[in-house]
Amino acid sequence: MTFHALGLNHERASLDQTDAFALSADAQAALYDDLILSEEGEVVVLSTCNRTEAYLYGSDADVQRVVKALERAVGTSWPSESAFRYRDEAAVRHVLQVTSGLRSMVLGDSQILAQVKAAYQRAVDANQVHSLLHRLMHTAFRAAKRVSTETSLLEGAASVSTAAVEMARRHLRRRCPGLSLSDGHVLLVGAGKMGRLALKAMPGDSPAVLQVTNRSPDRAHAVAEAHDAEVVDWAHRHAAVPEADLVIVATGAPEPILTVEGLPDESGAPTLLVDIARPRNVAPALGQVPGYDVRDFEDLNEWTEKVQARRETAVPAAEDICEELLSDFVTWVFHQQALQPAIQAIRETFDAIREQEVERHAHRTDMDRAEVEQLTKSIMQKLLAVPIVRLKNVDPDSIDFVQGIKLLHALFAPSEEEGRALQEPSDEAQPTLSDAPSTCPYLTHDPGDADEDTLDEALRMTQSEAPAVREG
Repeated sequence: MTFHALGLNHERASLDQTDAFALSADAQAALYDDLILSEEGEVVVLSTCNRTEAYLYGSDADVQRVVKALERAVGTSWPSESAFRYRDEAAVRHVLQVTSGLRSMVLGDSQILAQVKAAYQRAVDANQVHSLLHRLMHTAFRAAKRVSTETSLLEGAASVSTAAVEMARRHLRRRCPGLSLSDGHVLLVGAGKMGRLALKAMPGDSPAVLQVTNRSPDRAHAVAEAHDAEVVDWAHRHAAVPEADLVIVATGAPEPILTVEGLPDESGAPTLLVDIARPRNVAPALGQVPGYDVRDFEDLNEWTEKVQARRETAVPAAEDICEELLSDFVTWVFHQQALQPAIQAIRETFDAIREQEVERHAHRTDMDRAEVEQLTKSIMQKLLAVPIVRLKNVDPDSIDFVQGIKLLHALFAPSEEEGRALQEPSDEAQPTLSDAPSTCPYLTHDPGDADEDTLDEALRMTQSEAPAVREG
């Protein structure tokens, strides 16, 4: 079983390929329903406008199962020549860097963290995530949070849409200090992808008045419904412009759709027009008309290039944070994988003793067999909770960890010849207090007050895991 990261993204695949494999939330849920991994397999599928990727803990066969499920989901063949696939630490590094915004088309993309969290939640809801990917995804969230707070990678407006919104904020502040978009009147001309992204870039600044106009009324109504806006008829778009503080123009028209001739003679308060369409949708001459301030794609590009340059200086620090948490995660994985056989051997040995005693003594109580099983399992879990919690908290760098784990496994794992049946000890073989060992050589700290914390943690664990015992 290995960590894998595989998929299509803007770094290697064409736009047509990433679009072909883009999956809606419903499509992702259906993909999980269609996907059967090996018993220990885990997977999270992430699909955004720039990438469709799978983060997997599993076998090579599981990788092929995921690829086949993606093919079935979209009805086309997987473009292997354009896809990427990383293994082990490279796969983990990719997950951390994607979540932190280091692998986005717009460096430091602020939306990717929410997208990864949503993808993770869908995988959890589909029961496709277990302990290892739970830990990996939360490590990625920690990396993103630290990159956001400890570096300048996410500072400034680095996409055309966010730059348009930032320009609007500054325009309003120049008009009146303290004025914000939440006090303003915004008109969106064009309900396509770029326009919708601009609206998404101002979730904390929902304007007092938001209007949408589009050549297709159905699309205008769909966007208006999603953003609690009102629809302006396409034929009346020029009349609505002077009433707005900000006009975002983003249609697919091949020529200007806002012209000097179409505007009313009288203008109100100064209006900022931000044209994010290519080719231009606002006639250049409109910028010479009093009361209108026009900014186009070139202005936005100049803005974003400066921000991108500043963000690039933060990349080394952001990568260092990812590497630090990568190291922590790898250590945790090795720790868990080394411990698991020993913990399993301890549990199985104690459970064999429990089953033998239940078999011998169940007839001596009025409780039925099921109640005896529940009671003895509960007792066993409570007895093992403290040592197992302590074992999981041992620092693998503070002792000869591997040798210690081997010793535990040797002590508790029966040989194949012995099987699981345990011999009854004779009286002569009973240990005495003089046989008790001194302080455990694998205890890496002076318990002191920590015993109480460990016991509390162990009891919480047994209360959540132990089966309920019916009271008589």
